[in-house]
Amino acid sequence: MDQTTQLSPRGAIALGLLVIAMGSLFIMLALGVIHPQGATADQTPPWIGVAAGLIFVFGGVALILGYAIAGGVSPDGDLLPGTPWGIRLTQFLLALAITGAMAAIASWVAFGPGPRAFSMTGSFAGAAPASQWLGRAAFGFGAVLLYLFIAVFAVVGIRRLRSRR
Repeated sequence: MDQTTQLSPRGAIALGLLVIAMGSLFIMLALGVIHPQGATADQTPPWIGVAAGLIFVFGGVALILGYAIAGGVSPDGDLLPGTPWGIRLTQFLLALAITGAMAAIASWVAFGPGPRAFSMTGSFAGAAPASQWLGRAAFGFGAVLLYLFIAVFAVVGIRRLRSRR
């Protein structure tokens, strides 16, 4: 017996707006609109903060669109049958944008200029410094996986959109 708990439209709007506000805070910090006390300048380009903020903004919009406007999801995780094609297309584009921003950030960490500092945490020991090259390799591997996911997701998503038109 499958008991899926759906987010109410009001709950989706409230949660979506909260997530959008969090993303907007990242964007304003990255662009220098907000200057927190005690903040130190770092070498991270502003577009990284903007991309991170957009992940949250797009996620909040997707939440509102999927649950408050489209009415929720079916047990298989897809939008409900009868959801308008435009909403499906918008959700698809939001998912691509979120994943693309994540891949761009991972790519910058792996391949961008400047030094990086990484740490590793184990089960029996606390956090310890890790090699810059090990950290970059891990992020590079993650970036490649994200780009592969985007390619597969785009092909599958376009096929699904065409079949529902």
